[in-house]
Amino acid sequence: MRLRWTYIFVVVVLLAALAGEVLSLYWQHYQPKERPCDPLIVQEARESGVDPFLIRALIWRESKFDPQTHGMADERGLMQVTPEVGRMWAKANKIANFQPDDLYDPATNIRAGTWYLNRAIRRWSQTDDPVTFALAEYNAGPSNALRWVDAQNPQDHVAFMDRITYPSTRDYVEVILTQRDNYRQLLANNPLYREFVSETQPQ
Repeated sequence: MRLRWTYIFVVVVLLAALAGEVLSLYWQHYQPKERPCDPLIVQEARESGVDPFLIRALIWRESKFDPQTHGMADERGLMQVTPEVGRMWAKANKIANFQPDDLYDPATNIRAGTWYLNRAIRRWSQTDDPVTFALAEYNAGPSNALRWVDAQNPQDHVAFMDRITYPSTRDYVEVILTQRDNYRQLLANNPLYREFVSETQPQ
């Protein structure tokens, strides 16, 4: 019996060590690409009020922090912003001489992408979880998001998620929300993000 418990203890220790190694590899592999974006993300979070961990998670999902990423629908840069959205952002913020290739610039892309995300969050502000609705809109567009609202429970994000007919969009929302929470834990002691960690209801 004692031998069995010793074996279990050794397995638990080995699994804990493996988990630590995986986390270490994560930081070694991804942080060199992610770290340069952090000041831009934090600055935009302060100015817009959008949760920086959400912005970071969306960038991770959309481009894996490669500013040169180009999507099949002409989405560009870190947050995969389309030229149409870029022009909307530029007009709303009185940015002169905007060109679609400006979206490959990390600062411009994060500002434009966060502006579009924040617009969606505000649109769904009367729901019980605006971020869930906004992410679905960011991925699939406003018309689809409106189509997925449950007429009987229009403010309920669970009912909304159940009605999403695109599995890829449902996965998109779930993955970003999970990664947002992961970042909140991983970056809890990062001086840049520390001020945001205690926020209990991120937007």
